[in-house]
Amino acid sequence: MADLETWLERVYQADGDRATLDRLYDEWARDYDQQLWASGNPYIAILLGFTGRFVPDFDARILDAGCGTGNMGLLLQQMGYDNIDGLEPAEGMLEMARKKSVYRNLYPLYLDSTIDLPAAGYDAVIAAGVLTHGHAPPQAIDGILSLTRPGGVILFSLSQIAWDDHGFRERIEALEQAGAWTRLGRSRLFRTYPFSEREAHLRHWVLAYTRT
Repeated sequence: MADLETWLERVYQADGDRATLDRLYDEWARDYDQQLWASGNPYIAILLGFTGRFVPDFDARILDAGCGTGNMGLLLQQMGYDNIDGLEPAEGMLEMARKKSVYRNLYPLYLDSTIDLPAAGYDAVIAAGVLTHGHAPPQAIDGILSLTRPGGVILFSLSQIAWDDHGFRERIEALEQAGAWTRLGRSRLFRTYPFSEREAHLRHWVLAYTRT
């Protein structure tokens, strides 16, 4: 079984090629949950805290965008949220997410500037570990906004590298200046993989916005 660092290296080397990423995540799906939790990455825990803070309605329509194997959806359901959809392009990941039996609908779609789902259909959209270079590009934020109702909440994790070097800062600030959304909160910067020597340099935030 390849370790977490090996899988991350393969994913980064794919450089955003969707066919390659889908194949890699299909192969990784069986071991993904175990390796994710063993990594010590706190972003799901922080996103859950932000959800409880900014989405108080347990009947809220929530989209888990880039749901992977369904870890975020499972914990949301355990917290009391029952109206959850998931979006994920890799079939191997979707297969694992289906087994968790927490999603109303699972859509085999990519995050991009347009997403083939009804506009303004969700009270909250959560993107855990997906908005980053080589996965969902900065313009995917526009697609997420389009799926969120006015006054709805967008919660997402974002790496410091993606913010500094891959266009996310520019897109996020442009949307703020255009009045498309307003920041509700941002976590402190945290270590992404605190138990990894090879990836110890990586840092993330969790951010919360509301669509205006």
